[in-house]
Amino acid sequence: MRIDLLGPVAVRRDDGTVVTPSAPKRRALLSALAVRLNQVVATEDLIELVWDGAAPPTARAALQGHVAVLRQVLGGDHLALGTRGTGYVLTGDRDRVDLLRFGDLCDLAGVLLPGGPSAARPPGGPDDPALPLLRAALDLCHGPALTDCGSALLRERTVPYVTDLRLRALDRLADGLCRQGRGGELVAELTEAVAAHPTRQGPAARLVTCLDQAGRRDEAAAWYDRAVAGLAGPPGPELRRAGELIARRPAAARVPLLRDDPGPAQLPTADRRFVGRAADLHRLDEAVALARTGRPVLVTGPAGVGKTALVQHWAHRAAERFPDGRLYADLRGFDETGPREPADVLGDLLSALGEDTVPAALDDRIQRYRELLAGRRILVVLDDARSAEHVIPLLPEPPTGPHEAAPVAVVTSRHRLRDLLVRESGIPLPLDALTPEDAAALLARTLDPARLAAEPEAAAELAERCDHLPLALRLAAARLAARPGWTLAELAAELADDQATLATLTGTGRGPLGIAATLDRTHRTLDPAPARLFTVLGLHPGTEIDTATAAALADLPPATTRALLARLDALHLLEERTPGRYARRGLIGRYAARQAADLGCDERLAALDRLIAHYLATTAAQPTGSGEAAAWFRREESAVRAVVLCAEQHGRTVAAWQLAHRAGPLYEHTDHDRTHWRATTEAGLRAARTCADPAAVARLSTDLAVLLVDRGAHRTAGDHLDRAVAAAAGDPILRHRCRARVADALVRAGRHDRAIPLLTGLVAAARTPAAADLLARALTDLADALVLAGSPGPALAHADEAVQLATSRPAGPDAVRATHSRARALHALGRPGAALACADLAAALGRTVADAPLQARSHTLLADLLQAVGRTAEAAAARHQAEALLSGTT
Repeated sequence: MRIDLLGPVAVRRDDGTVVTPSAPKRRALLSALAVRLNQVVATEDLIELVWDGAAPPTARAALQGHVAVLRQVLGGDHLALGTRGTGYVLTGDRDRVDLLRFGDLCDLAGVLLPGGPSAARPPGGPDDPALPLLRAALDLCHGPALTDCGSALLRERTVPYVTDLRLRALDRLADGLCRQGRGGELVAELTEAVAAHPTRQGPAARLVTCLDQAGRRDEAAAWYDRAVAGLAGPPGPELRRAGELIARRPAAARVPLLRDDPGPAQLPTADRRFVGRAADLHRLDEAVALARTGRPVLVTGPAGVGKTALVQHWAHRAAERFPDGRLYADLRGFDETGPREPADVLGDLLSALGEDTVPAALDDRIQRYRELLAGRRILVVLDDARSAEHVIPLLPEPPTGPHEAAPVAVVTSRHRLRDLLVRESGIPLPLDALTPEDAAALLARTLDPARLAAEPEAAAELAERCDHLPLALRLAAARLAARPGWTLAELAAELADDQATLATLTGTGRGPLGIAATLDRTHRTLDPAPARLFTVLGLHPGTEIDTATAAALADLPPATTRALLARLDALHLLEERTPGRYARRGLIGRYAARQAADLGCDERLAALDRLIAHYLATTAAQPTGSGEAAAWFRREESAVRAVVLCAEQHGRTVAAWQLAHRAGPLYEHTDHDRTHWRATTEAGLRAARTCADPAAVARLSTDLAVLLVDRGAHRTAGDHLDRAVAAAAGDPILRHRCRARVADALVRAGRHDRAIPLLTGLVAAARTPAAADLLARALTDLADALVLAGSPGPALAHADEAVQLATSRPAGPDAVRATHSRARALHALGRPGAALACADLAAALGRTVADAPLQARSHTLLADLLQAVGRTAEAAAARHQAEALLSGTT
């Protein structure tokens, strides 16, 4: 993890992924802590900086929330955010914060601010050790420090120091390079510095000197005149000496101002609608330093994400770095008519390089092209590559030595071009969707800002519906601009309709223009097998899918499916977020659904049946209450819910109620939206009634009662329990389990006043021969509820009876659960020794039962009781054993 402050604030993982907080106050907090890395910053100081001295009463609580989010962003990856006393501290290596590394390099180079310790200035000869340090320091700067840090107060306190240090470093580097006759290397940076600080004479004097040394005397004289004209008085000695130097320079000593051959300048006009992308522009700047060794820069991303616009904007901004020219070739890799042949592209590039006669053979063209590029500081933009094979013939040769000037190749593609990473050591620069702030800025380029300000929430929803993709946002903005009477909320509502989205995001012009047309060009390049998988995945209702689910849906072996998924991921039609798990953007999901609609009815229903069967098997395999099951369900809930509804709609009523019922405990033990739980359960109940299956109705009515207990609607929950019991009238065992499940929900909800009478009734009912096997469990549940209700004496009596009943039968889970209950009752009665002995017995009994979660509960109970009597080391060992049982490592 690295934090950039010398320009737009950016947080990047070591793999280049940008994770910069989008909220300004979080950027302000992180910046304030990063500036004082490894130092405790008082909470009051942070509040003042984050809220610019105007903090609301809730600032302290809000700050804690921002800290929690930043901890998740940082993830302890080389940088950790901790609490110290009455403040917070960000700890880590200083090299991971560019501003601090900048200061350290300047310190090593002997560049100190006035008032600091003096440092001897080393000679400006070829072995001057300060020059590489200063070059490395200045290369870290990518604009004014803390540009968008979110705190004007932090900028006010920090930027003047950084600016002074940067100017002193630039001055020292210019002095050293001029002594070596290399002053011309700093002309661009000094020009920028003089423009930013017109009243400072030092940078102006250095610029005049460096221009003169580069043989650009006319420009040097012009800059001198401009600097002097802006002064209130006569020039100082340094600027005056620079002016006198160029005035007496003999004409014969000058180098011509302009080159005879300025080189090709093929870049298309930059897109005037380009906005934002500060972090990505910064990453491109950094990548170019590596690319000068012959490694191509690979800007990849999904269709419509703005790859071409980014590279063209950056190339115009960076044009001065490539004095030998800028080549550009549109490879049309995903064009309807097919990609351009490398031989044709090379013919155009050779002509741009001044070749009158172009060789006929491809190999001869490649050789001549690379000969002309060798040793030249030239930019080659290869836009819209189809594949690695498409672009390799167009790449320049790497330089033969570390100091040789070399061309830089930047490739854009919606293909990930992984082969180029391996074969050419390509520098990956994956491009993601716009940030919410950049998306809003892009909309503002087309729409009246007042219109956006009037509907900020609708504007945010509109950007979300467009997946924050520049192409989709421009199409939406154009639609609004052409209809001034429409509100943003109306268009957002139209985009919320899955059937209308792709039609809405369509434009007019020469040829097809729109999201669907753009995705058509990608889809058309797929071979039949991955194309069929992509289409079948359009039947999956979720935003994420794993390999097993995809294999079931497509009726393919997992290994084959995995290979085809990788093909789709390579084209950004899916994105492998974690190994074996793939996500897709909303617009791509709608496009896939449109493709799936063209499948035959029988094929779609067969795929649906396979999907239902897969989720029935997978939900049944989830160990209820485990962390693994909860994590799985958090990922899959939306898909499970949609499959239940789809199964009901298509007449798969038995499968619909079964899947809804199996999802019930998973909802119960996770924090999912209860409205989603209710929608799933009610769909299952409707399906059960359609099946005319009383047992199914009983189970789903019970599930609904449990949900209502969770929501606090106890009276309505009781009504649904009554319906469940009535439906199960012919099955006393099912009737008992329906009541027991609702009672358990009441206990967990803290409603012991309602749970204990229900459990008492269950115990009474279980004392009949028909339900005798349920008595031990009923007594255990009642005992547990009484302990929680503060009645451990009666609880112990019930637990003792449960233990006696359960141990009189072959070993089973009831004996373990009853012993747990007895241990809890003894502990509540103040008998810790007896409670520990009972918990030890439960752990021993658990080893005879093949039930790892139950064994884990035995060890967790033992750990809690050991902790309560101060035996912390033994408690930790017991807890570790419980975790090992749950993870399957014991």
